Amino acid sequence: MSTTVTIRTDEALQKALQARARARGITLSEAAREILRQALEHQPLEGKTGHLRGGLKLPRKQTEPWRKALRERNWRA
Repeated sequence: MSTTVTIRTDEALQKALQARARARGITLSEAAREILRQALEHQPLEGKTGHLRGGLKLPRKQTEPWRKALRERNWRA
């Protein structure tokens, strides 16, 4: 069973949705349903960002004053 949902959009959003539907060869309603489905799909944060794990390697400069100050104030170190 399907229902009808009416939404109001500005002209720019409507044109963008129409362009996406036209590019994919689907109706405006199908494009809107796809976008809503993707937006509402539950995915844990790790699933969204897991590919970024280990991607950033920064050099460790021990001479930076803020590192020394942090180490001196860190009671766990």
